[in-house]
Amino acid sequence: MSAEVIGAIAFFLVFGFIILEVPVGVSMGLVGFTGIVYFLDLPSALSIIGTTPWEAVSSYTLAVMPLFVLMGCISTESGISADIYKGMQALFGHKRGGLSYATIGASAGFGMICGSSLATTATMGKLALPEMDKYGYKRFLSCGSIAAGGTLGIMIPPSVILVIYAFMAEQSIKELFMGAVFPALLAVSLYFFAVKVILFFSPDAAPVGKKAPWAQRRHDLKGLISVSLVFIIVMGGLYGGIFTANEAAAIGVLVVLFAGLIKRTLNLNGLKRAIWNTVRIAGALYFIVIGASLFNIFLALSGVPFALVELFNMLDLSPIGVLLLMLVIYVVLGSMMDSLAMLLLTIPMFLPVVVANGIDPVWFGIFAVVVVELGLITPPIGLNLFVIKATHADVRLPEMWKGVIPFVLSDVIRILVLLVFPQLVLWLPKVVL
Repeated sequence: MSAEVIGAIAFFLVFGFIILEVPVGVSMGLVGFTGIVYFLDLPSALSIIGTTPWEAVSSYTLAVMPLFVLMGCISTESGISADIYKGMQALFGHKRGGLSYATIGASAGFGMICGSSLATTATMGKLALPEMDKYGYKRFLSCGSIAAGGTLGIMIPPSVILVIYAFMAEQSIKELFMGAVFPALLAVSLYFFAVKVILFFSPDAAPVGKKAPWAQRRHDLKGLISVSLVFIIVMGGLYGGIFTANEAAAIGVLVVLFAGLIKRTLNLNGLKRAIWNTVRIAGALYFIVIGASLFNIFLALSGVPFALVELFNMLDLSPIGVLLLMLVIYVVLGSMMDSLAMLLLTIPMFLPVVVANGIDPVWFGIFAVVVVELGLITPPIGLNLFVIKATHADVRLPEMWKGVIPFVLSDVIRILVLLVFPQLVLWLPKVVL
């Protein structure tokens, strides 16, 4: 049996384990370690497993990850997510479908300090769905808005997914964060347009809201100050070259910490919970990265990435054709797997193909995240839909499928725009750096 066939079998083994809900880090680490033993020997494999965890945990690139996680956990304990939603409601609540716009806008705001699609979907689902039910929104519109808005959690900088991609692909975090800005703004704009289209064909899906008194709106708008400060300080500092990504993350933590203390919404118990949740989440992420690192070593030994490059060369596809084929694969995987697991499983194999076809790795990182976002809301599965179902058992899946279709089409349009105009991703990093 050839090394490439063994590598392909290992890929499907990991995929099967993940579908069976075996933890991602365990799945990749176990298969990777077994494969290393097969290609080398047990002492060599034990030597590798002895050094790989230290290399992952001590990586300067990944040191930013627990800081961004801590920023999100403190924000949740401080009630900043609720403040963001109230602020967006003050901006859009008086319009027809205003709470849908507010949900998408609040998801974008929360994504700036969270970096996780599933967490953003769960948080916004708890905040927005009861509010939209209260005002008589149709469930297909409210659930579609929440599911689509949740995808912004992994796109809007700072994003944990982009940090891990930077580590896996050996790319600059700053370039990836900068490259994500315009695609994220495009996503919000297209989602807003999708709501307009839904309301054009189904005017009864959402009522016209009442305009709140200016004093109340001004009070609620103050809730946007914290997240605006985080984004301006973190991204402004990065763009201006004032500090590194790690320093930016640490300053972001201080901003949300002081915001919670000043508002008196963060107490000692809340801070303890935030720290504990950070340890738990960051530990799980590091464990996944360690497992992925072992699996990557095994893939390199098997020669699967190079065999994949040869396969794509035999197909004689243009770079656009290569990307469209990857798009199909990602959409299929995204309907069954978490975004992080999907990227960790595919990046080691797809990246050599991308480089061989002259595609910029930074652009591909953003493209991959956008495609992963599409997979998270693509019926009939789409993990964001099941997050909403888990937090609101009375929601019917057919309602959600109906609601996300316009947003799925919006993501398809965004992907096509990025394919036709790659400079939307590459322009800002080149100008700033």
